[in-house]
Amino acid sequence: MMEMDLRRLVYNRGARKASISHVPVFACQNCSAFELMPLIKQDVVTYITSLERKGTPLEVSLADICEPASLLRKVLRKAEASSSPLTELCKEAFDERINMLLDLYRFAKNNRDYTWMEEIQQRLEKLTLFLKRIQEHSDIYAS
Repeated sequence: MMEMDLRRLVYNRGARKASISHVPVFACQNCSAFELMPLIKQDVVTYITSLERKGTPLEVSLADICEPASLLRKVLRKAEASSSPLTELCKEAFDERINMLLDLYRFAKNNRDYTWMEEIQQRLEKLTLFLKRIQEHSDIYAS
């Protein structure tokens, strides 16, 4: 059985070291193995690549730089005090954010702000894919 959890990843390459907290993973309850959620993997790789260019040691929360991770952090905190299924809490939080972004998209469209529209479109796509992936794994639990 897999649990959804937020873990800390430590990136260490030579003199460069970074600690990235709140990284969404699927964790096995039986063997303690875990894997990055597939839709988060690219965000983590992109962030690590940016660290290689900067070369500065850093500690950061993925939830501060990745919208789906931020929503998952909020959902998992809420799940601790709730009897609702995790997938239901995720759907509620992601739907709320998607609806807010749709309102912003409409506003950007009315103002012909095409750059903002494109940014919102990318965020909508990522959140929609993320929610779909979570719903496909409806057997997951909060740890």
